[in-house]
Amino acid sequence: YLSHASKGMGVDRHFLGLSLLLQEHETPPTLFTNPLYIRSKHWRISTSTTPYCPGFGEVVPDGVGLGYLVKPDSCLYTISGRKENEYTERFVGLLEEALLEMRLLIDLENLP
Repeated sequence: YLSHASKGMGVDRHFLGLSLLLQEHETPPTLFTNPLYIRSKHWRISTSTTPYCPGFGEVVPDGVGLGYLVKPDSCLYTISGRKENEYTERFVGLLEEALLEMRLLIDLENLP
């Protein structure tokens, strides 16, 4: 799916196209008014791999942007969010904790 989506062939692109075709006076199909569909369009955590860090900002006012670069022996992250979002610092801490746990598992796997 990711390969198709990166080429503009993902299902979300089709939904966007269909929603843009609606005229102002037209009633949208029930799909576009479904609470789950509306919620799915709000990207609170938006991620992107970037060839050069830093580089990816939040895409909604209450969101967090996470740019990352995976290297053979390390990962670089840039995390951005608005100051008024109290959860940004907590998110950073939880991400660090998860990465350290993964590193521990890798190190344990490499023990003799």
